[in-house]
Amino acid sequence: MAKKSDLRIIRTKKLVREAFLELINQKGFTAITVQDIADAATIGRGTFYLHYKDKYDLLDQLTEQTLTRLSDLIQPSTHFRDNKLNLEELRKMLIRVFDAIRVEQTFFKTMLSSHDTPNFNQELTKFFFNKFSAEYENLNLSEKKELPRGILISYLSSAILGVIVWWLQNGMMYASEYMADSITNLLMEGPAGLLNVDYE
Repeated sequence: MAKKSDLRIIRTKKLVREAFLELINQKGFTAITVQDIADAATIGRGTFYLHYKDKYDLLDQLTEQTLTRLSDLIQPSTHFRDNKLNLEELRKMLIRVFDAIRVEQTFFKTMLSSHDTPNFNQELTKFFFNKFSAEYENLNLSEKKELPRGILISYLSSAILGVIVWWLQNGMMYASEYMADSITNLLMEGPAGLLNVDYE
């Protein structure tokens, strides 16, 4: 009996998620009501309130669940050993990240294209910054040049996030493998190293 109940909950939450994202695309987050979500998901308001306090709680839960799954894939300890970077392991990790984002593309595209989803862009930026900061500390890395750690982490996290957003907004035209290779090249050579320019 418990298993059937669990399956019903999973199905209900799936319907709510799909309806919620579709409504954001249609009307924008601000205009949506709980009744709208319940009607679109073909459930009662009471069923909605069994799982969520309101639409803000629904948004928070969906964001937390999605970012948690993404966080589990970003594990620099798998490709750093004794201050050495294993490029193939880094590439594999990035492929898994892009594959996961492709699976969650409806969520990310909706959240990033909507202008009234509260703080999602800030949450995503903070997520990448905090993830890189925590892993940086765990790996005990040191800088070659004098550069505040916050600037370095902000640059890396913002750059990778920017590439992911660009990829989503342009229809994910490139495969995960290509995107992983591109980010690996950018990380290793830097933008200047990839530009065909001379320096004075």
